[in-house]
Amino acid sequence: MSDGSKQASRPQPELRPTNRRLESFSDAVFAIAVTIMVLEIHVPDSLAFANDWTAINHFAALIIIYALSFLVIAILWGSHHYLTFTLPNSDRSTVWLNNHVLFWVTLIPIVARFFGLHPTAPRAAAAYAFVIMMCTLSFTMLRWHASQVSHNEFHRALHRQVFRKAWIAIALYAVAIPLAFVDIRLAWLLFLILPMLFFLPVVRRSMEWGFLQEHRQTETRRPEASR
Repeated sequence: MSDGSKQASRPQPELRPTNRRLESFSDAVFAIAVTIMVLEIHVPDSLAFANDWTAINHFAALIIIYALSFLVIAILWGSHHYLTFTLPNSDRSTVWLNNHVLFWVTLIPIVARFFGLHPTAPRAAAAYAFVIMMCTLSFTMLRWHASQVSHNEFHRALHRQVFRKAWIAIALYAVAIPLAFVDIRLAWLLFLILPMLFFLPVVRRSMEWGFLQEHRQTETRRPEASR
């Protein structure tokens, strides 16, 4: 195939969409999900002039579940922010894998309210664990796609590092579903611990330094090869 036919088969730059609209739409969905959750919380009127401990416990459960769900959405949004940076452009697969992530994110306010109203109910805990598990799984699918289309070896290695934590989180959220029917306290413990897993550093200094040195060596070889 000639160079002219190769260039004709490639999409022109103006026909290759950037990630701008993908990020804007995703940011809006994340923000709306958080807004819906906080609007579902109402301070009981009985707390205005009396110590209604039943109402206090009910309100505290809603606040705790909201804080936990906010943390999950914040982690997803932060990961999404950095993941889109590694995507060269928004192809059709990227768009629909991203929509898959957003679908499960929009279900978080539903199960968060259900779990907040019934914090000791096994079905509510299981529903919450299932949705968060699917959020993590769908995001891992998007990350796998990003690792395949990225041309930057450092970004690809970065995705591979995150995969390890993601699969652990998916497995433990899956365990939390039947565990909620055995002991709701253990399911709660998993819900509180698992988000902390994503606060651990992904990029080690040695890993970053190794790729930096490799990049410098590649750049120094290019002038010599062109001679």
